[in-house]
Amino acid sequence: MSRRRLYWTSQFVGWSIYVALLIVLNKLEEFPISVKFILNLITTFILGILSTHLYRELILRLDWLRIKIVALIPRLIGASFAFSTIYIVVHRIISDLIIDDFGIDFTILELLQSALSVWVVFMFWSLFYFLFHFIQNYRIEEIKNLKWQAMKNEIELNKLKSQLNPHFIFNSMNIIRALVEEDPKVAKDSITRLSNILRSSMLMGRKQVITLSEELQLVYDYLNLEKTRFEERLELSFDIAEDTMNYHLPPMLLQTLVENGIKHGISKLQEGGKIHVEAKTKDNFLLLKIINSGTLEAEKQGDEVGFGLINTRQRLQLLYGEKAEFTISNLPNNQVLAQVKIPDETLKYIIKDESTSY
Repeated sequence: MSRRRLYWTSQFVGWSIYVALLIVLNKLEEFPISVKFILNLITTFILGILSTHLYRELILRLDWLRIKIVALIPRLIGASFAFSTIYIVVHRIISDLIIDDFGIDFTILELLQSALSVWVVFMFWSLFYFLFHFIQNYRIEEIKNLKWQAMKNEIELNKLKSQLNPHFIFNSMNIIRALVEEDPKVAKDSITRLSNILRSSMLMGRKQVITLSEELQLVYDYLNLEKTRFEERLELSFDIAEDTMNYHLPPMLLQTLVENGIKHGISKLQEGGKIHVEAKTKDNFLLLKIINSGTLEAEKQGDEVGFGLINTRQRLQLLYGEKAEFTISNLPNNQVLAQVKIPDETLKYIIKDESTSY
């Protein structure tokens, strides 16, 4: 059943129950069921539906479904009493002009007493209306959370596969082993860098976002370790603006793109190549560029070549939606450009670690 149909069904059922209660009370008081009484019941039913519908329009127009309950309660009390008073006045006028029952002359005290009794009905109507929306919104949020958790689990699996390439670790250990006798100092530095990378990988896995400064430290360690492996075949350059250091981004996002450039670009070139990392800001966005030697092979985007890139897109979409952008393309002179655009709104998307959310 659609929400619109459910609303009107609830209106008819609710006011039918109210009219039925009036009939029961009339029976208990042993009053006769006259034509005038029936006409008054019909008036009550129609006016009830019309007045509460107008009341609902006011709620929607003023966007009361979004305000906090502390601010909502006095608004509901005032608005429902105003509608109750209007309801009583209109009901009395109809009764006098059409039914000729009550008489249009009545005191302020009578008006307030009648309005107060109808006000209770309006408050019950408000309670059920807002309770329905609360339950509905709770269910929507619950579904969104379940989708988030499922997507998070899937992305975590992908991230584990793409964070550290087993071949990279294997090659690094072989290089370090060879350096132990040839150059113990370099071997020691390489072990330290590899240890930093492994430790950072585990620590960052617990965070939703980190600063660019933290990410760059990991990238420096990673590239220096790769420099030990490639030696003169790998040229590194950086252009990092100072105002970018405190911007936030998903952990290991930059490292994944740098690793992708080396693994699928530079490592396939016999003469090696260059990798350039750039970070700037523009209009409250963090702009990252990674340029590496090589060629983007479009036909391989579905396999492991595109795995880290798919991971990157998924995480950006999850955190920022359409506000973030990621592109990768070929440049002239056998170069590949990967670009990431991240809004400076990361702190709004931080989700507490599961270890601290109990």
